[in-house]
Amino acid sequence: NIYVIDKTQLDKLPVRTLQEALQYATGVDLRQRGPFGSQADISMDGGSFEQTLILLNGIKVMDQQTAHNALNLPVPLEAIDRIEVVRGPAARVYGNNSLTGVINIVTRKPKKTGVFAHTYMGTNFEKDSEDTGKTFTNRGIQFGANLAEDKHQHQLYATHDWGSGYRYNTAFENNKLYYQGNFQFNNENSLAASYGYVKNGFGANGFYAAPGDKDSKEIVETTMVSLQSKHKLSNRLTLAPRVSYRYNFDDYRYFKNNLNSARSKHYSNAIAGEINSTYQLNKGQIGIGAEYRNEQINSTSIKNHTRENVGFYAEYKTDLTDKLNVNVGTYVNYNSQYGWKAFPGIDASYAVTSNLKLVANAGTSQRIPSFNDLYLDQRPGNIGNAEVISEKAFQTEFGFKYNKRNWNFNAYYFYRSITDFIDWVRLTTSEPWQANNFGDLKTHGFNTKVSYQANLAANQSLRFSLSYAYLDPTFSN
Repeated sequence: NIYVIDKTQLDKLPVRTLQEALQYATGVDLRQRGPFGSQADISMDGGSFEQTLILLNGIKVMDQQTAHNALNLPVPLEAIDRIEVVRGPAARVYGNNSLTGVINIVTRKPKKTGVFAHTYMGTNFEKDSEDTGKTFTNRGIQFGANLAEDKHQHQLYATHDWGSGYRYNTAFENNKLYYQGNFQFNNENSLAASYGYVKNGFGANGFYAAPGDKDSKEIVETTMVSLQSKHKLSNRLTLAPRVSYRYNFDDYRYFKNNLNSARSKHYSNAIAGEINSTYQLNKGQIGIGAEYRNEQINSTSIKNHTRENVGFYAEYKTDLTDKLNVNVGTYVNYNSQYGWKAFPGIDASYAVTSNLKLVANAGTSQRIPSFNDLYLDQRPGNIGNAEVISEKAFQTEFGFKYNKRNWNFNAYYFYRSITDFIDWVRLTTSEPWQANNFGDLKTHGFNTKVSYQANLAANQSLRFSLSYAYLDPTFSN
């Protein structure tokens, strides 16, 4: 069940940020607290924001401290070619933390050499009567440059957004820098390199602990580096290795005017390596891959911790008949805290006609607890729980896709069961909130989308889309 927002749609949507664009995907729930991508949480089909895996060009963007920082990305909307939304557990292909789905942000390769700049300013015409008494205003500026050659392409973006917010203590300043280079050495070998830096500072009034946090502030600083290549070794065998590094600094100040009280500073590092291979058989295709990830954190309220993760996957795709396609595989994972786990899955599709296709799948996955879940100590407000274990999910789904001329229609029903669901709970108001495996969450869901494109004239069209998602969750201790 894959939904794609492509470049054509992104250019037409009334959005300025990745976070705003994601609100147009069916079943995706985006809670954007800060303006212009300052802070946002994303969830899918009734899951928590910790259960959706974010990818940037296939590279996993996982924050071991908290998924509150997962969308702190340096990529501007102008650099995005498409956004792929994969629904349902996807560990068979993508590994851990993909309980409810995966969002893969794919950047584009520039086709023309050039430079551009744009700026904006806006206001809600209201005054900040509790603080400065000035009118709320927000503004920003962005510069970009592209170099497009036959064998290599480069793009560089720099963005600065700042403003006084939209209500008391929501002022912000966001800075982003992003570079990407693509190199095609020959028809068999290519390389892509990227560097991103983003620093967001924002007033966090009501973000995490309302109403007591009305004077809180947060600064999040992220650096991302990646290198990936693709090598066609023969007509049958292809290798795709990649390495990445992510650094994140999170400075949360519960009282922004008193830095000696209730302040948490978190420094985290993640180094990851992955290699994927595909081998074309006479009938079907085999995919085999392995990954390694080392996660570290040094924090005033979480302390120092390190863990390692090793994963292996294998998948077989084949057409059993001209109309029936089947993909089956498994992901085997070792985590230094939780040991060995295996997560199998299967997909199948049957082409009833050239326009109608039936699809079905079943999959499993897990979400490894964040360091916040395990070790956070912000008494008397929140405390972690080192006894928390991983969440596990099983989901089965079936539906159909129908495409004919200018019409596109699809509909799916799914059932998902998440065991050992992690939530922050307390029995009385005098106790701190604490992470616990609070119970099991079972969800029946249905989602559908219909779209129609009317071609008005040459290079002119009008597109109508309507989507609907229904969820029926049941929670049990």
